[in-house]
Amino acid sequence: MSANGRCNEHYLSVLSVLVVLCVLTVSAGGCTSLRKKFTRKKKEKTNEQAFVPVLDPIDYPPPSVSPEERYRYHYSLWKVWYRDLVEKIDGKESDKSQKYLVGQIIAQLEEMKKWVTEAGQKELSESIGEWNAVLAMYEHPAVTRSTMSLKRKVEASAKKIRGQLNPEAAKEFLVSGQ
Repeated sequence: MSANGRCNEHYLSVLSVLVVLCVLTVSAGGCTSLRKKFTRKKKEKTNEQAFVPVLDPIDYPPPSVSPEERYRYHYSLWKVWYRDLVEKIDGKESDKSQKYLVGQIIAQLEEMKKWVTEAGQKELSESIGEWNAVLAMYEHPAVTRSTMSLKRKVEASAKKIRGQLNPEAAKEFLVSGQ
């Protein structure tokens, strides 16, 4: 037991020396980095430059897009919406998506109407009326509505537009200038 007791005393003395050394190193070195981290510092004054507004705004010229280019653009969008509508009708997809496509077709025809003279506007108004009639067909339930008659009406109206209102044929109707 005495050998065991001496061994314990030796470990206790070594342990106490280590604890004393740790306390001395912490107190000698201090916790300056820790103290710096948690002390409140005064805000530094920054030299902020005041915002100076631009007093002379730059006037940019309007984009130079001819009425013919705008008409072609809306005509090409009309063709895309029409193609999508025919695909949806053939695929027997939802009425909601078909109504949306018909609405987009009408919107493109309305935009085309802005770039033509009164004679062209009259023809476009007739076409818009036909497309509104197609849209009215969707008010009836899908069960009672004939898909074939709907498709025939859509194709007949599209054929008229492709024949009489395509950009090449409508050159005579286009407004001049911007």
